[in-house]
Amino acid sequence: MGSVVADCTASGNGCVASCSNDERIAGIRRLIKPDSVLSLLAERDLLALLRQSTVRTLPRHRVLFRCGDPGRIVALVLQGFVKLSSTALNDREVVLEIAGPGTLFGEIAILTDAARRADATTLTACRILAIDGSAFRHALARSPEAMFAAIRMLSDRLSAVTARGMDAVSLPAPVRLAKALLHLAELASERVESRIHIGFRLSQRELGAMTGLTRESINKHLRAWREMGWVELSGSAVTLCDVVALRNYVHLSEPA
Repeated sequence: MGSVVADCTASGNGCVASCSNDERIAGIRRLIKPDSVLSLLAERDLLALLRQSTVRTLPRHRVLFRCGDPGRIVALVLQGFVKLSSTALNDREVVLEIAGPGTLFGEIAILTDAARRADATTLTACRILAIDGSAFRHALARSPEAMFAAIRMLSDRLSAVTARGMDAVSLPAPVRLAKALLHLAELASERVESRIHIGFRLSQRELGAMTGLTRESINKHLRAWREMGWVELSGSAVTLCDVVALRNYVHLSEPA
């Protein structure tokens, strides 16, 4: 790494090419979530990390790293969405997480000095802050509060994976799909009147990788919900037209 921040973070008005490095760092800091690993680092360590990091502007469907790659950076999403996934023994993709703005990922390989355990692929055009892994680990070692935050983050991810595993054996296929659509709407959505448009496109294969369903099953349920007025489909774009109906459907179907 070694270079200063090389790009601006996106603001509501877009990137301003003339901003100073301090302004760029300030923009990045506004995206760091309170009580997150980075926010709990010592001030001088955080500033040093940001000054040494680079901002990468990436197009949709660009691979940041693959499972098995050595871990060199920790990534912070500044803009856009990144899919973290693995491939099962039967060659089916399993989506582990979708990382949106303010989400840190890639830290496991750095903290364990192991190879990457997942692929990271952009779902949209993205800006990613690439933080030097060695510098991140040393900064974390000097801050017990940040280390505990890292443990909480890993625990939350484990809990999420465990919950999806439980859903896979306890919930009917359409309920899992409805939960996935509601989760995506929470991550990235644009509300138009009473409808919620999911802000990025996912193929039916990728929806299957999130839910453990086949493309045929997903297509069947989405068509049925479109006829009921719950969703609207346009290519791989999905709009939730009746969020209340979907939530009620999930609530009534989940075990008490």
